Amino acid sequence: MDDERRYHHFLRRDQAYDGKFLTGVLTTGIYCLTSCPARRPKRENVRFFNTPDEARRSGLRPCHRCHPDWFYRGEEWYETLFEQTATRVREAPGSFRDIAAIARAAGIRRTALNDLFREHAHESPGAFLRRVRVEHVCRLLECGAKPADAAASAGFEGTSAFHQQFLARTGLTPGGYASLGSGQEFVLRLPGGYRVREVLDFYGRDPLSVSEHVLANGLKKALLIEGQASLVEISFEGESAAVRTDGGNAFAAHRAVVRMLGMEADAAGFERQFSEDPLLGELFRRQHGLRIPLTPAPWEALAWAIMGQQISLRAAVALRRELITALGARHNSGLRAHPAPDAVAKLDIDALRALKFSRSKAEYLIAAAKAVAGGELPIANLRELSAKHSARLLGNVRGIGPWTIQYAFLRGVGFADCLPAGDAGVAQGLGRLQGERPGEPQIRETMARFAPYRSLATYHIWASLKGEKSNAV
Repeated sequence: MDDERRYHHFLRRDQAYDGKFLTGVLTTGIYCLTSCPARRPKRENVRFFNTPDEARRSGLRPCHRCHPDWFYRGEEWYETLFEQTATRVREAPGSFRDIAAIARAAGIRRTALNDLFREHAHESPGAFLRRVRVEHVCRLLECGAKPADAAASAGFEGTSAFHQQFLARTGLTPGGYASLGSGQEFVLRLPGGYRVREVLDFYGRDPLSVSEHVLANGLKKALLIEGQASLVEISFEGESAAVRTDGGNAFAAHRAVVRMLGMEADAAGFERQFSEDPLLGELFRRQHGLRIPLTPAPWEALAWAIMGQQISLRAAVALRRELITALGARHNSGLRAHPAPDAVAKLDIDALRALKFSRSKAEYLIAAAKAVAGGELPIANLRELSAKHSARLLGNVRGIGPWTIQYAFLRGVGFADCLPAGDAGVAQGLGRLQGERPGEPQIRETMARFAPYRSLATYHIWASLKGEKSNAV
């Protein structure tokens, strides 16, 4: 292959040529994989190399965006390093006083640790440590521990920081969370500038839904909690959300509601970094406080993504309604919970064909349900794995491609740096802002600068299409 052909594949960000050659950029002093998301340099500033050693001998260093050395060393090696390190921290967060302690445990420098976590967890090591500390406290409180003892076990050194971080992630004080074990009502404190409208729009995308009912300032949704259909009612009141559930496990209901309201997203960090962006900054400022409402459980997002493949939003919500009507456990309110994967796994193709599914869509949904129900796809635990490992597990299931993976990650798993680059809504929204509808390579290039917050940037674009005829989901 001559250099002009290599440059052609480099311009196209052709992943098929990753590992076949490296591209050195003389003006920046770095070398990259073919698929690197960075802006493309002029041809006269580019040289090509066969190996990382060859590129380094020319005085270049590896790119921090596409990590070519990771690719050549073997991505799975880094996945394993991340997952082993994350597991150690998750199991005993109190043993890790700070980021330096995590770096020592991993055997790498802090800069490399930061790259490792952003690549595989979509968050910084500091954000990861804060998150797992709060999760550790929650588990202990559910078992009856005292808040002070739980905080000490998790590694919190100050009362003020503990209460602040706990409230930010859960919407409750530690004492309020502990009291969930004896009640069915709680009030969440919402983040500053919280936007209610987009949450109601998401859960109201099907006006005939049999699973949720959106009110003027709240919503009701049927959920499966410990295998039983339960009802969660959310009423927004100023800077708080009053929640009532009739399920037997208020802790589980709380976890579902926190996901539904997108409370764990770092909207403030995103806006600090990108509110002045020349292309989308005005949009971000106009939609200040926007968060991504997740589905109550990851499976619901994956099922929705499969049903929504290559069809209109209207057709997708109709399929979802048919599925829930046929299989969803009925609550005495009349609403039905989204069916669990094991219920879908028991179906045959003809059963879904009777619900107006195409044959291929029926095959894909049943295949995914069987993979989840059989344990091959641990969808409830994908957030604990490397994002790349999780993507590979999803991609091993028939019918699940790049768009479905990225959408399920964004809406169901909660990874922060996802980009469904082939999405029609993203293309429509960027086209309106840029004056020309972009193709997938142009979308990747435009959105690359919003890493590690591409999930939220994507959702801002979808939200900007509200009220227009679009395929935004």
